[in-house]
Formats: sequence, C-alpha cells, structure tokens
Amino acid sequence: MFRQLSRKFSQLGRSRSGNFATMFALTLPIGIACAAFAVDEGSLYVERRQAQSITDLAAIYAAANIAKADAAVLKVFSNNLQDATLVGDMSSQGMAAGFRQVQVEKGRYARDPSVAAGKRFVLGATPFNAVRVTFRKDGTTYFANALLGQRTIVTEAVASAPAEAAFSIGSRLASLNDGLLNSLLGSLLDTSISLSLMDYNALLATDVSALQFMNALATELKLTAGTYADVLKSEATVGQIVSALATTTKDKAADVALAKLLGANIPGSLKVPLAHFIDLGQLSKLSTGYSTAGLDANVGIMELLGAAAAIANGKNQVALDLGGGVPGLLQVKLDVAIGEPPQGYTWFGIGETGKIVRTAQTRLRLEATVGGAGGLLNGVLGTTVKLPIYVELAYGEGQLKSVSCPTGKPASAVVTVAAKPGVAEVWLGEINPADLKLFDKKPKVNPAQLINVNAVNLIKVEVTGSANVDIGNMVPKNLTFTKNDIDNRVIKNVSSQNLTQSLTSSLIGNLTLNAKVSVLGLGIGLFVPSEAAVKTAVTGLLSGVTAPVDKLLFNALSLLGVKVGEADIRVHGVSCGRSVLVL
Repeated sequence: MFRQLSRKFSQLGRSRSGNFATMFALTLPIGIACAAFAVDEGSLYVERRQAQSITDLAAIYAAANIAKADAAVLKVFSNNLQDATLVGDMSSQGMAAGFRQVQVEKGRYARDPSVAAGKRFVLGATPFNAVRVTFRKDGTTYFANALLGQRTIVTEAVASAPAEAAFSIGSRLASLNDGLLNSLLGSLLDTSISLSLMDYNALLATDVSALQFMNALATELKLTAGTYADVLKSEATVGQIVSALATTTKDKAADVALAKLLGANIPGSLKVPLAHFIDLGQLSKLSTGYSTAGLDANVGIMELLGAAAAIANGKNQVALDLGGGVPGLLQVKLDVAIGEPPQGYTWFGIGETGKIVRTAQTRLRLEATVGGAGGLLNGVLGTTVKLPIYVELAYGEGQLKSVSCPTGKPASAVVTVAAKPGVAEVWLGEINPADLKLFDKKPKVNPAQLINVNAVNLIKVEVTGSANVDIGNMVPKNLTFTKNDIDNRVIKNVSSQNLTQSLTSSLIGNLTLNAKVSVLGLGIGLFVPSEAAVKTAVTGLLSGVTAPVDKLLFNALSLLGVKVGEADIRVHGVSCGRSVLVL
C-alpha cells in the first residue's frame, strides 16, 4: 500500500497538466493588487497635474492682483471647480475625507541670477512683489485605499509680477532769471556761463532717453563692453555728461544751449560719481547699447544738468555776489552748500514697488540789502536795512507705492508715489559762514543786526531782529499718475501744510525786533523817532520785498533740486510686466 501511494505521488510530481491554472490562481490576487495600484497611481498623477495647473494659475492671478491676493486665489479655484478653504497654516492635517485647503503667502522675489533659485523668494519680505500659493487636497483612490491609506496631494507655485516705474524727486524752475541761473550754475561748475532765457527754456522743455544717454556716456568714458552697472561704477566729469547729452538730444534749441555749455571750459576736476547720479534698477544688468528694454524713461536735460552740478560740487560751498541784479533789492549775496546724497539713494530711479528716491541735504545763506523808499527810514535815518536769511533743508523723499495695469494694457497704467518734502528750518538771523558746509553740526543762528547807523551824526539807531519758521510734513502724501500724465510730463507737487503763505512773509510775521534809539549830544530841534516807530518802519520795508526775496530763494534752490516745504514728483516711464511663474 505504501509503495502504491509513493508511486502515485511521484507520478503527480512529474505531471505538467494543470500548472498554469495553479499559477494563475496563486498570482491573481497579486495582479489584481498591482492593477488597482496602477489605476490609482495613474488617477493620482492626472489629479496632481490638474491641481498643479490650477495652483499655477492661482499664483499668477494673485501676483497680478497682489493687494487682493486671497480673493484672487479663491476665485481661480472656484472657477475651476475646486472649492477650497483658505488656511493660514498648512501644517494642520485635514480632518475630513475630500478636504481641500489653500494657503496664500506674500513675499518678495529677487530676479538675481547670483542668488540660488530656491532662495530668491523671501517670505514676508516687503514690499511684496510675489505670491506663493500652496494647495492641499485629499487624493482620489478607487481600489488601493485599503492597502495604501489616504493619499494627499500637495502642490505649490510662486509667481511674480515685475511691474516697474521710473520716477524722480526734485524741484523744477518755475520763473526763470537768467542772470541768477548763470551765476549759480557757473559758480557750481567753476566757470562763466552765459545762457539766455531761451536756452534755459529749451533745456527745461527737452527730455532724453535714459538708456540712450547712458550709452552715449559709456562712449564718452571709452567703455566698449560691459553692462550699465559697469558704467554706474565709474565717475564722469560734468563736461562728459554735457557731451553725452548733446549726443543724445534731437532738439536743435537744446543742442545750441548744450554747445554753449561745452564751450564754457568746465574744469575736468569736477567729477560725478554716477552711482549717486542715476539708478537704473534691474536695467543696470543689461549690456550697454541695449535700446529695446521693456522700460525706458525720458529724463529732463535741465534736471540732469542741475543734479550733475550739485553732486560734482558736493560738500563744497558756493558764494555769489549778485550785486544789484535782483529787482527790488539793492544788493544780494548768496552762499550755498550741498551735502552728499543719502547713501544708496539718488534723485532719479527705476525700480519696483518700494523704490525710494531722495534729494540731498542743502543749506543756503542769503544776505539782501533793502533800501528805504521814502518814509521814516529814508527821510530821517537815510539808511538801508540788511536782511539775512538762513535756510536748512533735510532730504525730501519719494517712495514708489504701487504700479499696476488694471486692464493688462500699458495705456491703463497707474503709478502711485508717496512723497514728502524735506523738513526745513528757516531763520532770519546771522550764522558763521564757515559753518555752512560743516554738515556734521548745526550752525548757531544769532539775532541779526538789521540797522546800525548814526543819523546826521546826532542820532544813533540800532535794530536787531530774529525769526524762525519750522516747515515739515512727516506724513507722506500719495500722488497718482496715469499713463497720460506720464506721457505729458506732468509734475505733481506735495507741500507742507504749515506753509500757507510766502516764505519771507512767514518770517516777517514771526519777526522779533529790538530797536534802540539814542541822541548824541543835545539833539535840540531834532526829530527823534520813537523805537516803536522804527520797528514799524523796518517791518513795513521788509514786508515790501517778500516777492523778490522769495523768487530769489526758490529759484536758487530749485536749480539744486530742492525747495522749501515742497517736493515735485515726476514719473518718467512705466512697465507692467506680465505676472509669471518664477518657482
């Protein structure tokens, strides 16, 4: 029996019939599991691709509408049948099956190839120019859920909208006086200038392309290769800047005025550190000769000349004796000192939201001699009055707050700049002229001696006076520019609210006078004016010359790009780059 059973088992082992059925039965569960896994993985792959596409679209839309990024993201998900819940923290797990969560994070993306791609987006860095969107959802599985558990799909995208604008801060000349401007500009450039009012008007009315000007300047500097950043690392003489402007301009009248400046023999020792002169932002990374940039800007020739003259003369003091060349004033002496521009800032810049431009710190000392036209001072005292004014201006500032193209087209561009003028202090008083250019300390202002005379050698009259006006606006004001404003060279102004009248009138209104009238000898038969009458006469005389003094002050400061209690802002160009994925 045993042998029979053994023989049968041996025969069964050698038999080949039925093996395929056995193997199929054994491997079928494994095949079914693999097929289920493949189906689910394929489904998850497609679902992940769809989720990534929606996340990318949401990030792009959010970057284009960064002020309302949350609403923009939710709208994209809703429109794509992916209703999601906005969460502030993705670390918490979804509790229910089928959950969908989206997180929107703002930050700043730096388009800098020297920075590793993964580090170019800095979360929370302001001003915002990029958005990161993270989407998490419960993946759909059909067969393998029991084996693999719940599968979560997480997608992420970072998009940035590189909108930029070119803008400047300064003060523009309003009422021209060619004698004053020639004297001041000539002193800044250490030469003799003889431009006419027609010349100045031509320079004021003409713009040049910023990039074409930089190309011409690179040629003047003999830089045959490199980027605009390489040009900005250099120094240029004022003569080279004027020559580059002459090469760039296409206006004949402006070309004539520039030719006169070129013939004025401007000293080659006056050099301008170009990094303090103009800021091209991201455009500085372009190679020189580039003329089809997404953003170019037209800049005023007179603005460039004034800035170049002021920077080249930084920390130096200019003294002018205008004699009787100012109508209404017998004599005028003017001292001007210009500080170095704030470190890292220029008066003109190109950049994204958050870009700042600033003016330089400036000091001015004016001494005007005013003559009495009849009345007590002329009829009895036969004298003149000295009017010394000292002005100290801190830097003004403009910050680019927003750049947008609501319709996506350049014609709809809107640029907002927050501007505030520099805090100013104005005195009627005397300072030590040597302290004017010492910007590390504040000059001491003493009461001014307005009159000190002996009338007919019998009456001595002494009048001293002092006044002080603080002008400041610590709250920036938003100025909005449309594309039409930009194209038409519109300049918008922000002024301090506490400067409600002319500068000199403000001083005269706060004037404190001390008068002393003494009789020499017996003084029999002499008319001796009272001290009150002398004060009234002096105040009346000074009040009558507020207009020419104001005009003189404002024109002198405007040439240097500053103004008391005011700041002018101009937007020179705008580019609303399309929102694009960056990570």
